[in-house]
Amino acid sequence: MQVLQTKDLLIGYKGKAILPPINVSLNAGDLIALIGPNGAGKSTLFKTLTAHIKPIGGSVKLFGKELFEFTPEERSTLIGLVLTDRPDDLFLKVYDVVASGRSPYTNFFGKLSDEDEKVIIESLDIVGVNHLIDRYFNTLSDGEKQKVMIAKAIAQNTPIIFMDEPTAFIDYPSKIELFSLMNILAKERNKTIIFSSHDLELLLRYTDELWIVSKNKELIAGNKDVLLHDKVIKEYFNLKDDIII
Repeated sequence: MQVLQTKDLLIGYKGKAILPPINVSLNAGDLIALIGPNGAGKSTLFKTLTAHIKPIGGSVKLFGKELFEFTPEERSTLIGLVLTDRPDDLFLKVYDVVASGRSPYTNFFGKLSDEDEKVIIESLDIVGVNHLIDRYFNTLSDGEKQKVMIAKAIAQNTPIIFMDEPTAFIDYPSKIELFSLMNILAKERNKTIIFSSHDLELLLRYTDELWIVSKNKELIAGNKDVLLHDKVIKEYFNLKDDIII
């Protein structure tokens, strides 16, 4: 089932496109790694596909409907987003941060139902941070904060999840756990997950499909083995032929 599609999408700022037209699609259960050097447009692409900024040209369709035809409330039930930004409220506990993921489903007064409570606890458990539930968010390590933000996205229970550098600030074992978690969410829960990462070695090991961006070059989408065989990855990252990836 196709969940998202772009047609001649142009992304950028102040009317200036930073990449050639983008034509890609996402299906239910896809796990896509978005890779590219800093400044290539990864974050801008994420913000455009999640309606945080408007495209310069072309279109983005979500479940066959134009992205901006959905209300923000409707989009919040369809798209989850994990950014590197963090809440800075000194009095927010971990529970509060994850509970905010349920806001699209609460009533006018924001009251959590028993089902909401169940989803929150389950989300904390899935990511392995349920022991932090009563900690103040600002007292956590960077890695712990990252995991809590992912738990929030899981609690939001959207069919599509975008993650901007989810493996940033976390140690190597935790990175492997996260890749395993993303695979489980995609394969067992049919979530569509697209994430950006600089951990080239790990994402080549744990993901199959790649989107590759580089300054002023067309976005390349395809199976990692095919892209490796055709040396596309090495070309885009200016890697020497004798470097093994």
